[in-house]
Amino acid sequence: MARAVRRLDGWSRAVSHRRRVLVYARNAMHVGVMDPVVSALENDARLRVDYLAEVPSKEAHIDRATGRARRWIRGREASRSRIDLFISADPWNSPTLHRCGGRMNFFHGVAGKYDLDNPSHLPIGFDQWDRVAFINTDRMEKYAALGILKPGAAVLVGFPKLDALVNGRIDGAAVRAGLGLEAARRTALYAPTWSSASSLNMAGETIVESLADAGFNVIIKPHDLSFDLGEKYSGGVDWRARLRAIERPGRIVVVQHADSSPLLAASDVLVTDHSSIGFEFCLLDRPIVIIDAPDLPRVARINPERIALLRSAARVVRDPSAVGTTAVDELAHAGARSADRGAICRASFFEPGTATERAVAVAYDLLMLEPQRVRAAGARRHSVEASLT
Repeated sequence: MARAVRRLDGWSRAVSHRRRVLVYARNAMHVGVMDPVVSALENDARLRVDYLAEVPSKEAHIDRATGRARRWIRGREASRSRIDLFISADPWNSPTLHRCGGRMNFFHGVAGKYDLDNPSHLPIGFDQWDRVAFINTDRMEKYAALGILKPGAAVLVGFPKLDALVNGRIDGAAVRAGLGLEAARRTALYAPTWSSASSLNMAGETIVESLADAGFNVIIKPHDLSFDLGEKYSGGVDWRARLRAIERPGRIVVVQHADSSPLLAASDVLVTDHSSIGFEFCLLDRPIVIIDAPDLPRVARINPERIALLRSAARVVRDPSAVGTTAVDELAHAGARSADRGAICRASFFEPGTATERAVAVAYDLLMLEPQRVRAAGARRHSVEASLT
């Protein structure tokens, strides 16, 4: 019976231009990673695009964080429906789909955490994907050498999420105004990674206060998983409540936005511990301050080479109370690490600013359709106000 259904599905694809796409959302950040590509697919009348959350309770949060309502279906419907293309930004915990035509996976970061630079021992099963869209050559070559992908599955795409940022399609001043920040002040973005060993858990409030005392507006952008109360993700801390308690109108704001690109464009300096956002900020050639969280490399299983690479273009601080004055000093010498930031960009992102068109072409190839013209990345306005907590 299963073989007969698959044959019927294959025949239907061959004779019809109608296709169904399923986007798997483990969290809001993953949706932000895929949004430039999925938005192009949603503009094609031949395609129906549905979303499946890892758990239904995340649907409302993802809608808020992405600034729009999405068409959600539940796991039972997804498992029994004909799905022509399944898209995910994470290799873990894929749902069971009995009638799936093609599967495409996007990487959602370049920080080298959780052994994803060398996943040969991880229980993921990368060979389930018909296409794996790589952000850079280095990781693609490593995976090819490991022999863990289907033949022909690896495609070098780049990072579509960054196209709007690189192409200057985000107005940083408008983002700051939308967040209600004082226009006369410089703005620091504090964006720690998720982990019980992150700088947020170590000294989050102290870091924010140090930046504010140094004269900055502060945008606090925790990783989406930091709001999960599980011990693994947040150390069991209710960071939504803790961070709301230190907000100051016009000066300090907490943001839960699925795509951090608008926040990068709005910021003069970035403060993080170790996160892909640090590598992304290098594309703007602006200063970065790294807070040393001593236990984070072990807990987050970070590739030491990626730690060294990011720190080569940043100022490392061990005293959280000194973050503000360090950020001021880095801005005073903003060009000193420019060459190192450029080296990170070349190593981390394949042809930034042009990735969306390549990714969309891969999706249409799996859909067995001629692609429609891809809109310029970033044409859709980023709704930051909708993501404020």
